[in-house]
Order: sequence, then structure tokens, then C-alpha cells
Amino acid sequence: MIESTAVLSRGVAELLESLKAPPAALRDMNDDHLQAQRFARVRVAEMALYQASQVKAGRLARNLYGTLKVQMDEARQGFHQKFLTETRGIPDYLHQEMVLVLAQNDTSLLGPDYPGPLA
Repeated sequence: MIESTAVLSRGVAELLESLKAPPAALRDMNDDHLQAQRFARVRVAEMALYQASQVKAGRLARNLYGTLKVQMDEARQGFHQKFLTETRGIPDYLHQEMVLVLAQNDTSLLGPDYPGPLA
């Protein structure tokens, strides 16, 4: 029980850290980019926190997408509908965040069926 509390506490701390305001250099970006980045950070932080055991299993199997397909597809669909339906020059921040946080900068951990960036 104590170990579970420590894991949850660490997960909450990581989630809160990921939601902090971006550095001053990034604040010059327009609101669309900031909203897209925040959406991506929150969705990926939720996956990392609430599906921590699946994330670990997906990393070990080198197939995060196969393990988190439902959650990743829902996030991708939401990101696409919210930010990529109009041409606004917004990169796929969701993909970037999945690679950074879930795959720990190793795209091969996403697995062979991962469809890649949306944009």
C-alpha cells in the first residue's frame, strides 16, 4: 500500500510538473499553439498516470501503441478535430509528447503499428 501511494504521489507530481507554464521563450507563441501543446501534455500525462502499468508493459514489449491503442487513438482523434481540421500551421504536439513522455524519446517503443504523426 505504501509503495502504491508513493507511485501515485510521484505520478501526480509528474503530472503537475508537465502542466506548469512554458518557459518565457515559448510564451511568444500564439494561443492556438499553446492550447495545442497543453492539450497534448494533459492527454499524455493522463495516460502516463492512469495507465502507468500499461505504459511500463508497452515499453517492455516495445509496443506502446499496441498496449495503449484505445487511449492513443482517442487522444489523436481529439487533437486532430480540435487543432488540425483547419490549416493553422500547428505541428503534431501530441505525437511529440507521446514520443517524449511515453516512449522516452525512443520512437521504436511506439511499436510497428503506430500510425505516426498526424501532421
